[in-house]
Amino acid sequence: MNKNEIQLMKKGELHVHLNGLVSTDVIRSLLIRDKSELPSGFNLERDLNISLPANSLASYLKPWQALRLIPKSKNNLRVIVESAFLNLKSQNITFVEIRNSVIYLALLNNISVDEALYWVVSEVEEASERHKIKAGLILTVSRGDYAQEHLRALLGAYEKLGRPNTVVGLDLAGNEEITSPIEIGSLFLHAKDKYGLKVTIHAGETGRVENIISAVNEFGADRIGHGTAASKSVEVMNLLKDRNICIEVCPISNRLTNAVNENESHPVIDFIDHKVPFVICSDNPSIHSSTLTDDYLEFYRETNSLQHLRDMYTNQKKYSFIRGLYGN
Repeated sequence: MNKNEIQLMKKGELHVHLNGLVSTDVIRSLLIRDKSELPSGFNLERDLNISLPANSLASYLKPWQALRLIPKSKNNLRVIVESAFLNLKSQNITFVEIRNSVIYLALLNNISVDEALYWVVSEVEEASERHKIKAGLILTVSRGDYAQEHLRALLGAYEKLGRPNTVVGLDLAGNEEITSPIEIGSLFLHAKDKYGLKVTIHAGETGRVENIISAVNEFGADRIGHGTAASKSVEVMNLLKDRNICIEVCPISNRLTNAVNENESHPVIDFIDHKVPFVICSDNPSIHSSTLTDDYLEFYRETNSLQHLRDMYTNQKKYSFIRGLYGN
């Protein structure tokens, strides 16, 4: 199967960050137009893209030194969302779950969390209708001392906006070495119970298999972001299989973050062998100068499995948080 054939396949996207989906040319133009003050030594032509494996997850995240400086208005957010949806459309993606850290948007624009969430929801809904791509929004909270406070603010904004259907889930992301208040897990569980929101947790990306166990048992994770460390433990793979918890596999990102180094095979091979549910995702395709199609190709290079590619669209619908795609 060649790249053109894969590009024409219908696809879903369950793990992609808004600012990592926007074309970097658009990012550069907004930063220049707004005369944003870039960090010392940051080169717009060089540092917005990651093309070689980084030394660490922290160095992989260097582009976010600039990405966190946009958008500085609702009009700029519209430009960003439009670029994101055009990129989705080019890959024949028919439904998408977009992740966004709304808190940073509120701080950047000196607006309330309620208004920031309204901005994102309204722009995603309009682009979804315009491009005929079903879209859900996953609210991302970063690990750290303020994780619980930020999640409470997001859930409060969600309530004030009337619990918009576009918001489909919650996500915990960021450096897995950073601890968060112990109560954060119970707050995720409460949101699942009260609002019916689904949960996905970035876990096991930096080799900490215990974070996957925590995501399942303490946060009620329905999916695991990256989860590469799961392959280290048959018990953990059995846990995911038995509870039907899907791993969001991002082949290109996993190599670029060094979650999977160049000398080892991708853990997705173990997931296949142990019948662990998974879907192929892109994470930050524009930052990688790639597309979801390229992630499919990388998966095929790793596994030589056409059948999994043919089944992927059905699996993406099955594990999506968007209601009505697969009877969910």
